[in-house]
Amino acid sequence: MILLFPSFFSSCNREEGLGGSSSLTGYVYKIVHSDDDYTFASDTFPAEKKDVYLIFGDDADDYFGDDVETDKNGLYRFDYLRKGRYVVYAYSEYADGRREAVSQTVTVGNGLNNAETIYVHSGNAYGTAAIKGYVYARYYHNGNYRDEGPGTGMRAYIRKAGTEGFFDDVRVSDGVFIFQKLPPGEYEVAVESEDPDTERVDMIYSSPVVIDKTEQIYIIPETIRVYVAV
Repeated sequence: MILLFPSFFSSCNREEGLGGSSSLTGYVYKIVHSDDDYTFASDTFPAEKKDVYLIFGDDADDYFGDDVETDKNGLYRFDYLRKGRYVVYAYSEYADGRREAVSQTVTVGNGLNNAETIYVHSGNAYGTAAIKGYVYARYYHNGNYRDEGPGTGMRAYIRKAGTEGFFDDVRVSDGVFIFQKLPPGEYEVAVESEDPDTERVDMIYSSPVVIDKTEQIYIIPETIRVYVAV
């Protein structure tokens, strides 16, 4: 299938394109990022039935080209190409529907030409990170101290820094909480704390956490200390 876009009129006179006797072949592999996996482990497979796109020329801003689909081994092939420089690419896919092109520029000569393998990413954990924190609780009954230790049972909440509403919450267990599948950004975490005398529930906030790299767990440096009325 040939893709025709408005840039056709500025592109049709270039040397690259269909009508030659050369071919370009290569493989696409998919790196799948597991969901709910604190290790951010991933598996790599041949990308079957994956769309691969070809731009005639080496200008990635030009959209005049061709596309094919990979076979069960992740193999693609473009035939009837003239000699020249091309851009070949496929898309990584984020869980929220965004796509990101993974491209390379190749020089096509006579006969069969091989491109480097393209690795694309997918999976619910792709492009995300996690935030982990610790809670220490002091337990009171009728205003009297009873015990203390790692917090269990209270809820931790998370929001984007500078916003009012929380978008997720988790239960603290054995003094630990963790929020998963967070895209890059700045976040604040708060944990419920009950006043020993009035049992009023307040929110104790962590210092802001900035996620600037994915595929890793960010640890809140300070332990969040709360009171719990029992």
